[in-house]
Amino acid sequence: MAEVARVFVESPLPHLDKPFDFAIPDELDEAALPGCRVRVRLRGRKVIGWLLERGPAQFDGTLQPLLDVLGPPVLTPEVAHLCRAVADRYAGTFADVVRFAVPTRVKAVEGRDYERAPAPAPAELTAWDPYPLPAAGAASWICHPHDDPFVMLAALATDTAARGQAAILVVPDARDVARLKEHLPSAAVLSGDLSNRVRYATHLQILAGVKPIVIGTRSAVFAPTPDLGLIAVWDDGDDVLAEPQMPGWHAREVAALRGWSQKARVVVGGYARTAATAQWIVDGNAADVQLPRAATRARRYRVDALHEPAADRRRIPARGFAMIRKALEAGPVLVQVPRVGGAQGLVCAECGHVARCPRCGGGVRPDRRGVPRCRLCHQVFSTCASCSGTEFVPVGAGSGRSAQELQKAFPQVPVVRSDAESGVHASLDLDRGLVVATPGAEPLVAGGYAGLLILDTEVLLALPGLRAREEAVRRWLAAIARTAPDAPTLLVAPQDLEVVQALVRNDVAAFAQAERAERAAAHMPPAYRCVRLRGPLSAVDEWLSAYSGEVLGPLETTAGAQAFLISPLPGTAMLREVKAIQAARSKAGATVVEHRVDPVDLGEQ
Repeated sequence: MAEVARVFVESPLPHLDKPFDFAIPDELDEAALPGCRVRVRLRGRKVIGWLLERGPAQFDGTLQPLLDVLGPPVLTPEVAHLCRAVADRYAGTFADVVRFAVPTRVKAVEGRDYERAPAPAPAELTAWDPYPLPAAGAASWICHPHDDPFVMLAALATDTAARGQAAILVVPDARDVARLKEHLPSAAVLSGDLSNRVRYATHLQILAGVKPIVIGTRSAVFAPTPDLGLIAVWDDGDDVLAEPQMPGWHAREVAALRGWSQKARVVVGGYARTAATAQWIVDGNAADVQLPRAATRARRYRVDALHEPAADRRRIPARGFAMIRKALEAGPVLVQVPRVGGAQGLVCAECGHVARCPRCGGGVRPDRRGVPRCRLCHQVFSTCASCSGTEFVPVGAGSGRSAQELQKAFPQVPVVRSDAESGVHASLDLDRGLVVATPGAEPLVAGGYAGLLILDTEVLLALPGLRAREEAVRRWLAAIARTAPDAPTLLVAPQDLEVVQALVRNDVAAFAQAERAERAAAHMPPAYRCVRLRGPLSAVDEWLSAYSGEVLGPLETTAGAQAFLISPLPGTAMLREVKAIQAARSKAGATVVEHRVDPVDLGEQ
């Protein structure tokens, strides 16, 4: 019996997420190889698909033939398997995922011969000596703020390539790619700012094994490297590493799926640890990689906060001005503010603590009637958990206002802004001065800043998302990483807050575990699998009538309605049921209900 081609068509419709058999015409037999794009006719329409395998027919009738083969094989079996695994993990379709794994075809760059570069010399791994990094398996790495993670990751990738294996390094944005490229000039680069031509040519080079080290943004996690030995993700708490389009995969989770499948070393790190990788440690899926306590004490970074916050309620208290004044004698000072504009949220008028839901940990904001209410579970909030106060005030701040205040206070000192409104500075040549920056826009200065003041801490802590405190720690530590090793940091926040104590004690690992435990008690990710549904209320109600598991909601929102499906890990049965319901509704032409698995913006609206 003649072989047939099994093809997944590029369609967003869930009920078409399955292989279809097509006959292989004699003239296409030699070109129709697994991993090729093909053109087929499905239900009267010409569509693009992926030929994943050839084999005996599973259908007795007459098959439609392949219409054309579109280029050479560009999807490896390993990456195809990964795309299928990611689609299942996020209750999506193969077509949803493969579009991120393989760039748009550019025929002009095909058919070139590539010469493999010689393996690099083994790298010095002395920077890793204090860290208990295992030789294999997965690791959740907390990098000390005054170590250079880009130097360390580059050394690890070079060492992997020297042993004849490939390495993939995934970072949040183009600035991080540029910093890695300084240490890995011969590495392949895959990032969103490349043209289709360059991206496709680079994909073919990686496929040919010419460049064993790949660096890039989130989609680089799918790079078709042969013999993968290392896959690393830096700063996995950054929301940019989560794909906003369906099915909403996260580079951290894709890296884990790929590493565990291909038996490659997986290193996921940051200055802070996320609750997600803290869960990996609890489950025994990753090693805890951080400096031992003795080394942490020897390299302690100096963080302080307000011991008596009620004594000075000014936005910049006297201690803040005193710290700036003294630090300016040694060099430039960094002032971090939450954002350019304002941010809504509530703090207790009595004690200044941020209002958070006692049931699920979600952020609290006034609803349309002015009633404080959790943005995640919509429970009414009436009493402060810290002091039992019942009066709450909104918070908000901006970098422009901060720069104006500081310029008035220090008229002889230059004040530089770095933010989305005034422009972001990658680095500054500054011997003395004040730099007011928003998170992620802090410029590098030679030798590091002589001091750091972090203002409006309640704004980040009052954000409604479930990850607000985790995100605050991540952003504050990123600013601390810009300082000199002996520079002081002052957080304008009550010292007794657990999130503040994590930095004061230099113990972000314990904070990550506390966050994980708190979410586990609330049956929230990462300890539980969660699926968020969004759509018109009638459609969400209809969707839920076909579902058999635990449901929170539906709750009406300004955009319709949303509901949450909750399941203990790994949640495989729930995800299969979600896929089945979505496929059935798609086939019936029912109103679309959007679903997202473990969304990073859980609790935000």
